[in-house]
Amino acid sequence: MKRWIATATATAAATGLAPAPTHASVPAPVSAPPAVSVPASMSAPAALAQARPDPSGPVAALKDRFVAGHGVRFRERVAVRSFFDGRRFETDRYRLIGAYRFGRSGVKASRMTYRIDPRTLPAEIREVNRPVKFIMLRRVMYIGMKGLLLSRPRRTAWFQMENPGVLSLQMVNVLEPATLRGLLATTRRERPGGTVGGVPTTLYRGTITARRLYGISRTYRMTRGERPRGPEGRMVIGWRLWQDAERNTRKLVVSYADTWDAPGIPGWERLHTVFTSTTRFSGWGARVRVKAPPAHSVLNFGDPALNREPMALLPQLPVPLPGLGR
Repeated sequence: MKRWIATATATAAATGLAPAPTHASVPAPVSAPPAVSVPASMSAPAALAQARPDPSGPVAALKDRFVAGHGVRFRERVAVRSFFDGRRFETDRYRLIGAYRFGRSGVKASRMTYRIDPRTLPAEIREVNRPVKFIMLRRVMYIGMKGLLLSRPRRTAWFQMENPGVLSLQMVNVLEPATLRGLLATTRRERPGGTVGGVPTTLYRGTITARRLYGISRTYRMTRGERPRGPEGRMVIGWRLWQDAERNTRKLVVSYADTWDAPGIPGWERLHTVFTSTTRFSGWGARVRVKAPPAHSVLNFGDPALNREPMALLPQLPVPLPGLGR
């Protein structure tokens, strides 16, 4: 039991999840965005400024959505692809499904379910690949799983921990006005984005460094910890953002590449990993409920009887964090 508590505590420290096995970072080989056509009479900086949208519109629209008790739903899929000499040898995938609840100044609470794609797991452990649930409130976080108590395999049990204010587990949190503004300020191309969720959209795309993201995003600062420096800070994160006519974000794709720092592995310098996150948002303005689980389902680790209770181990839950070296 004590071993389980130590494992769960290490897994859930700070963000509730252990960071993905990341590596000493170099500027990511993210494919360059299409060039902006520059008329002979216009300087390159002027053309780039013309290509960038005015972020005040989308940011104002986002703030208008901050109505207490309402929010937005999301579905995120993350793929982590590992390569050796340019040939892929491993792929890990997971997904997050949940909702954010707004207050008058931003996200106030969230709930989500994390599940590893069973196709990426060995056959012998697929049956124990249980979803892990999160409830994130301003000062407390709950992490739960069905069958956590082996004596009650059909019940969801939760453990509680302090929360320093982390309300999102996404790589880039565009529900923060400052993050949305800073991201759009790095736009290098804007064009029609087709339909997403049945509505026409505009597609913005660009790149941002880990250092700059750290400066604008509270979520990234809270989950990463110390500021990325050197090659870690220069890591390039590619992004694409789809917004509808009402300036609601409908889709976000984020990607970055990282090298390995594993001198004990032969040929480690020829290894690299590419992280890609695709998030779809829906139900803007819908009512969203997020509340703590029933008190009787929250485990009390101070209870001596609980120390004798056999418990399942939480699965490893890697969450990519750009620029986080090993």
